[in-house]
Amino acid sequence: MKRIRLVLPVLALAMVILFSSCMTGKDLVRTIEVNGTAKVTVTPDIATFSIQVSELGKTTEEAQRLANAKLAQLLSVLDEYGIAEADIKTTSLNLRPSYRWDEGEQILEGQVASQSLSVKVRDLKALGPIIDQMGKVSGIYLNSVQLDKEDKSEALKQARLEAIGNAKAKAELYAESSAMQVGSPITISEYSVASNPYNTRMKMEAASAIAYDMATEIPAGSMEVSSTVSIVYEMY
Repeated sequence: MKRIRLVLPVLALAMVILFSSCMTGKDLVRTIEVNGTAKVTVTPDIATFSIQVSELGKTTEEAQRLANAKLAQLLSVLDEYGIAEADIKTTSLNLRPSYRWDEGEQILEGQVASQSLSVKVRDLKALGPIIDQMGKVSGIYLNSVQLDKEDKSEALKQARLEAIGNAKAKAELYAESSAMQVGSPITISEYSVASNPYNTRMKMEAASAIAYDMATEIPAGSMEVSSTVSIVYEMY
């Protein structure tokens, strides 16, 4: 019985050694990981911005009435320039009390009503005039202006293809210098981003003062759509 127990571990060890000896260079998978990046320049064709009205009143009803009056003026401007209702949406609506401090004492000074809108402008030529007209409504905030390309799919496709080509060219360079060849990709991972060329924040009272002397101009410029890929290739 003891002899049988001793033979079994020896037999198992022999099988492992035999299997290992059968491994050849063909069974060893050699890989290389490379990165590739590409950028494609596009021209923005839309703009988005946020506007906010905020009014203080003795009562909530009074604050709402004041805020709604200013909001109506802004919506009138947007309607004048043909901004569709689908491109205007409320992003926040707040009602709250407002306090001030007087010699360490918190005193209620009234109620505040505020509302923010997100607006999309599809005709960039109208963006400057829209801002000028809104500048005539005092005490509102233009939170940001962002220029963008509405459909970036073709640019992103081109950037991805170029990024993959750059990664493969790098792998082939390394392979050639190592007397090897590049095989099929094993894994591919990607990171894509679109840079935005214009972003600003201003209070419309300041914009209004400027608009009296000169019309607002916002050059569309250009933006970049980029793709970075990481690829693991088989080498042989």
